[in-house]
Amino acid sequence: MSRLLILAAAAFAVLGVVAQIAMPQDEGAGLLHVSIAAEPLFELGPLTVTNSMVGALLASAILLFAAWVFLRRPELVPNRVQSLIEWPVEWVAAIVEGSTSRWKGYVALVIGLFLMILVANWIGLFPGVGTIGIIEHHEGEELLVPFVRAAGADLNFTLGLAIISFVVFVWWGIRINGVRGYLLELVGEPRYMAPLMFPIHTISEISRLVSLSMRLFGNVFAGEVLIGTMLALTTAAVFVLPLAFFVPAIFLGLELLFGAVQALVFALLTMTYITMAIAEHEDGHGEEHEPNGSAQPTDNHQPATA
Repeated sequence: MSRLLILAAAAFAVLGVVAQIAMPQDEGAGLLHVSIAAEPLFELGPLTVTNSMVGALLASAILLFAAWVFLRRPELVPNRVQSLIEWPVEWVAAIVEGSTSRWKGYVALVIGLFLMILVANWIGLFPGVGTIGIIEHHEGEELLVPFVRAAGADLNFTLGLAIISFVVFVWWGIRINGVRGYLLELVGEPRYMAPLMFPIHTISEISRLVSLSMRLFGNVFAGEVLIGTMLALTTAAVFVLPLAFFVPAIFLGLELLFGAVQALVFALLTMTYITMAIAEHEDGHGEEHEPNGSAQPTDNHQPATA
């Protein structure tokens, strides 16, 4: 474990120096520019390819390669590579397993969201991501347009994942309660308050979509701004080794942790929303499944009958 920590610290230090060297020293202040929208690189017919889209494609390629490695020769006693791939999957699956009795129906979605967001966030920490690109002139200033950005820095990516989550947990609510039961959940009790409660509950459902997408986007974008600021501040002192190594390494390490936390938060919130849709049905209709069609308390001290 200590050897792994030393290697990780050394890797972060190298990443910091490489990222600083990749940024031109004489124009660092002018090139420090983090766009709130993904920057287009080229067009393929009607499709505009952005640098954040490239980051999402790289994350997908990494996950597909890991799946290929895992499925090519799975072993009963896993080796180190197989164990490394299995560990996050089994860890998230163990969390989801304790949610509801129907966990097998949505565990694949939760694991897939976690792995996709995790890899996409960590790609933003690779050397050259956000620092190597083409220089464009805009309003008399030279701006760096990187070839690759973290996918989560594009609201389209986070909104797309949030829409998938939204559709799935609404589908679970309709599957468990039926269309009429789902609408009655939005109407609420008492029924005469429906004109007030229905809009409130509808806005509450839609707010989950907004919060999922904006939370992930805001954290990834803020991480980009933080890393860019720290690199710009330490660029002038690139030959002062203690500062040039450890300042970027500290913030890259923090972003490594925050990227994992945000991936876990998004996945677990999706699981929670699905669990709530299932639990509402179980709490409200669980008594219907009792023997003889009614819920009867268990009493171990009933008088014996002849």
